Amino acid sequence: MAREDKTLFPTLGEWRGTRDTLHAYCKVLSAIRAAFTPEQPHHAHLSLRVYTSGLTTTPISFPEDPAQTFALSLDLRNHYLILSTSGGQVQQIRLSEGLSASQLGDELVARLAELGVQGKVNKKSYQSDARREYALDDAERFFAALMRSQQIFDQLRKQLGADCGVVQMWPRQFDLAFAAPNGEDGTLTFGFATPPGNEYFYASPQPFAATLTQQALPAEARWHSEGWHGALLPYTAVEGKPDGAERLLAFLQAVTALAAP
Repeated sequence: MAREDKTLFPTLGEWRGTRDTLHAYCKVLSAIRAAFTPEQPHHAHLSLRVYTSGLTTTPISFPEDPAQTFALSLDLRNHYLILSTSGGQVQQIRLSEGLSASQLGDELVARLAELGVQGKVNKKSYQSDARREYALDDAERFFAALMRSQQIFDQLRKQLGADCGVVQMWPRQFDLAFAAPNGEDGTLTFGFATPPGNEYFYASPQPFAATLTQQALPAEARWHSEGWHGALLPYTAVEGKPDGAERLLAFLQAVTALAAP
C-alpha cells in the first residue's frame, strides 16, 4: 500500500469483498475463543481486541494445561492468520488464500488438536462455504481506520474515567465499540460500524430520552432511530480530513454531554 499519513482516517473505498472476508474470519476466531474461554460479563468472551498488527483473541489457556496459552491473530500488516503459543510455536495461513469460513475453521480446529487443544467449537456461528476475496490494500486501510478509532476511543475512555469498558471488536456485528456508565443506571455505547460504503461512528445512550433529538449535534452528525437510538457521524466526515480525529472526538464528547443525566 502506498505510504499514507497515519494521523488521518484513510479512504476505505470499495472494500466490500475484503470487509466480508474479515467479518467471516473474525467469527471463526470468536467461536474458537468462546470454546476455550470461561463466560465473561457482557459476552466479552466472544470479542476480539485490536493489537499492533491487527485483531487478536488475546492469550487463551490450553484446557488440559492452563500454564500454556495460544492466541489466534489476524495480522493485517503482513496478511497472515497467525496461530501462536506461549511455548514459541508459530503457524501461519495466508489471508489471501481465499479459504471459506468453514475451511478456515476446520483447519484451525485441526491444528489446535495437534497441539493438544480440543473442545467443542460452535461451527454454526460461522459456517459458510463461500470462497473469500482479500485485497491487501483494503485490509491495510481498514486496519489504519481501526487503529485511529481505537486511539480516539482510548482518549475518550481516559476522560470518562476508570469505569469504562475496554474497546472490543464484536465479530457478530463487526463493530469496534466500548461502553461507559452514564449516571446510576444508564450506559453510553460508542462505536465504529462498518457496513461497506456506509461506515459510521455512533454514540448510543441507554435509556434514550426522546428529547435528545431536539438537541443540535456537531456538523454532519445526526440523530438515528431506525433499529437503534443514538447519534451517528458518517465516516466520510473524518476520512482524509486533517482534523478528522478532532471531529470524531468532538462528536463523541458532544453526545456524552447531551446525554448526561
